[in-house]
Amino acid sequence: MRVLSVCRSATRLATTRTPYLIATRGVKRVSKDVIRDGGFSRKGDFPGFPINKSANVTIPGESEAANQEMGGFPWLGEHEDRYLEPEYEFGEWSPEKQRVGAIGRKIGMMSLWDERGVKFPVTVVQLDECVVTKVNKFLSGRGNPRVNLQLGAVPRNPKWMNKAELCLFRSRGLDPKRKLAEFPVSEDGVLPVGTKITARHFVAGQYIDIQGKSKGKGFSGGMKRWGFKGQGASHGVSLTHRHIGSTGACQWPGKVWKGKKMPGHNGNRKCTFLNMQIYKIDVKRNLLFIKGSIPGANNTCINIKDAVRKPFRAAFPPPYPTYAPEAGDEDVDEIIMDVSHLDNPFC
Repeated sequence: MRVLSVCRSATRLATTRTPYLIATRGVKRVSKDVIRDGGFSRKGDFPGFPINKSANVTIPGESEAANQEMGGFPWLGEHEDRYLEPEYEFGEWSPEKQRVGAIGRKIGMMSLWDERGVKFPVTVVQLDECVVTKVNKFLSGRGNPRVNLQLGAVPRNPKWMNKAELCLFRSRGLDPKRKLAEFPVSEDGVLPVGTKITARHFVAGQYIDIQGKSKGKGFSGGMKRWGFKGQGASHGVSLTHRHIGSTGACQWPGKVWKGKKMPGHNGNRKCTFLNMQIYKIDVKRNLLFIKGSIPGANNTCINIKDAVRKPFRAAFPPPYPTYAPEAGDEDVDEIIMDVSHLDNPFC
């Protein structure tokens, strides 16, 4: 059993025979927001952590019992898994309502064949333990109420997290996550903290919008970065075959306009792919098979939500606010998009 202890001399989370050591140096400089949100508390004495009498700010979970044994994550202590049986009410969906999205992890690409025998590329995305971590209610600039749901996905080793992040997850009874993102939802589409978002949240054949960070290509020229034609291969061109050419104008404006397409850093920018279609859903492994390519390298996280320009039709509503487990779900392995309405290119 792992044992958690606090060591003043530690300057970072380290792994020793007592695997997790939490540093106390700099604890006094915790912001008031962290203290208010439950990350730390003043003069608190909670079971789970050995007390640090020399610090003015203590960690939630501190107690007199040194080297206390804890189950689950060493920093988490005994807690019930809050997303095993979430309690929420299911409302009626309408076209003007907004569902929560999901955070996926890009696995890679492969090829599939549909019932017609047509081959096409797909990208495999996994919803790796995607759960609701926070409900953020606020007023917009015009004073209208708004609700955002913060989601977390992909488990993270507590060793590489600071105390503020650890205690925020611990206060909600959740395991630490690597990726966090917020999605706006309707007021009646709010899910409680701990609700799990699975692949059944989406429907095979629906359109989605995907947002991620593209691959970094480093410094690139105008031909690779913007697709410029370049200059002639011969006939008087010397050493400037791949140059972009003139970038200015005449005496007026006498400058280079801002935003001019020129060589520079290529890629590593947030981009959105619209109207991507889900072909297949692997229920057992929480996988989405999306037609085409999506931004980002393998093992990177992306944000997925319902398409804005190609919404659901009222005759075929999606699960709202998310999919409700039903009897017999354990017998469903995968759900494939129906292509019977499409033309057969081989006939």
